[in-house]
Amino acid sequence: MTPAQSAAFSAANGGWSAANLSILIGSIFVVLVFIWGAWLTVRTISAIYKGNAREIDFVWVGLRASAVIALAMWWVNT
Repeated sequence: MTPAQSAAFSAANGGWSAANLSILIGSIFVVLVFIWGAWLTVRTISAIYKGNAREIDFVWVGLRASAVIALAMWWVNT
């Protein structure tokens, strides 16, 4: 953005710059991904205790959740 566009964007958003707004949106996304990972883990543990899943399912879910969380954190940092 040109300096004039950046100043107009900050004025329209109450002083927030485009970079700060991008970090805020990315951080909210990462928090939602962490909540999804926790929900997925709790659901898998519940299935293991009920006998509907095996321990290897827990490992697979953990790997999937870890990969999604790592990708989300990389996306926010870029």
